[in-house]
Order: sequence, then structure tokens, then C-alpha cells
Amino acid sequence: MKKLKKLATFTSYLMFFLTIFILMSKSTIDDVIYHDLQEVKLRVSLDKHRLPLADPMLNYSGDPDALASYIKDINYSLSEQNSRVELVSISNTPLLPSEGLSVEHLNAPGNRTYMLFKLNTEQNKFLLIFPVVFAILNFALLKNISRRKYKVQVRDNIKPVLPQKTVLQIDLYSKTLQLTSDKETKVQLANKPLCFYLALLEYCKDYPDASLNQNKDLPDELLDMADKYFHRLVALGHTIRKRPNFSNSLEKTLSEIRASLDELLISSPDLKAKYYPPKAHGEGSRSKLHSYALTNIVDNDINIIGK
Repeated sequence: MKKLKKLATFTSYLMFFLTIFILMSKSTIDDVIYHDLQEVKLRVSLDKHRLPLADPMLNYSGDPDALASYIKDINYSLSEQNSRVELVSISNTPLLPSEGLSVEHLNAPGNRTYMLFKLNTEQNKFLLIFPVVFAILNFALLKNISRRKYKVQVRDNIKPVLPQKTVLQIDLYSKTLQLTSDKETKVQLANKPLCFYLALLEYCKDYPDASLNQNKDLPDELLDMADKYFHRLVALGHTIRKRPNFSNSLEKTLSEIRASLDELLISSPDLKAKYYPPKAHGEGSRSKLHSYALTNIVDNDINIIGK
């Protein structure tokens, strides 16, 4: 079945190039013949007044030998040019065309001159080798492309498909949090917890060994980052209020962040270790030593839109 398909493809290529070649060759031959005919007609029209043509109306029999010599000179000139045209005869009386012969005429006031031409419209059979060569080359090219495409497909099928990494995407335009692996679930955060969470992510990324707890003042770098994101929200038209005090009600701010992340990470609880500010466990002094820093955040874990 494959061999028949290949044969049919090659035959199609061959027929296509043969058809194109024959049509172009015929068009070229016709064009060459037309221009040669026009050249001969022009020469005869210029020499017509001195041609010894028979004219029955004037009882003039003409000079057949001189006319034959004139025709011979024209044909010699045509043969020097490898023309496909040969002048057979010139007459003032109508001439009948036949197979391989064509009649042309010159019009003049009160007179019409007829010329009989032999036309060579045969094509050079040797040149038909070119369409065959083109068909073979194109068929070989098609096979090569198909073979390469097949190898690429096989290689792609063999190549292991690595799971795409899930990243937390935060959109400042809509103030929403979203996982790149879940396009449907989005959760919103208010201005203050959103700015604080963005600052916390960026701070923990820059200072992976930092320890943060509620009994210590917030680092200046973290506050500066929170201010930066708040001013960005103002620029985006989300608020016109003055900057909130990020040091106040820190537990409430963290609770709002955790509540939103609980909703967002409900189907991906394994990501909590990375994005979820840790809660304090225990009471009293143990709670005071607790750090809510995100210790597992790296550069490509966050994608912030509108930053």
C-alpha cells in the first residue's frame, strides 16, 4: 500500500511538471513563430513594390525565377537564425492552407498579397528529461521532509513531559490571587493585607533567613516594600485613603491573608508550606518566639501583574 502511495505521488509530480513544461514550451514556440512571421511580413511589405508577382487583372505573368530567388534569400536568412518559419510562396491570389502550412496576408489599398508559410511546431523531445528530473528531485525532497517530520514526532513522543510548575499569580489590577495551575479560582484581598502580603513575599525572597514575629517591630525594608505596593494601588485607582499603619493589627492582617490562602489552596494543600504565613502553635512564651516568615520562597515562585 505504501509503495502504491509513493508511486502515485511520484506520478502526480511527473504529470504536473510535464504539463507545465509542455504548456510553457508550446507558448514559447508560438511566440517565436509569431515574431518571425511578423519579421517576414514586414520585409515583404517593404519589398512588395519590386516583387515580380503575377497579376491576372493586368495580364502580368510575373517572374517565377526571380520570385523563387527572393524566397530563397529570405529562407536562408531565416535558417541562419534557426527560425521555425519557412516561406513557401508569395502570391496576389488567395492561397489555401494545409497541414503544417499557414497562410498570412498583407493588406494594401485595392490589393492583398498572400504568403504561404511552413511552420515547425515540434518540441525537442530531449528536453522532456528536465520535467522527469524535477519530479524526481521534488519526490526525494518530499520523502526527506516526511522522514524528518516523522523523526521529530518520534523524538517528541519519547521526550518526557515535565509537569509545569505552579506559581502564585497576584494581579494588582483586580487585587486577586490565583494559581497558574487553576485558571478558575481567584480570591481577593483588601488593600492593607494585599500590600503586606506582597511585601512579605518580596522580603522573605530577599532575606530567606529572616525571622519575623509579632513581638518585634517590623523591619524597615518590609515596611518600605508595603508602602511601595500601597502607592501602586493608589496609582491604579484602587484607593484614595492615606497609607495604613502596617504595624498595627498585625495578627488581623495575617488572619485575612491566611483566610484568602485557605480558599485559594484548598485543592493544593502542599503549596501551603511555601505561600502560607505559619501560624503560632502553643501558648505563652512559645507563641512569642513564633516566626511567620516564608522560608521557602524563591524568585520564580511569584508572578506579580501590574507591578
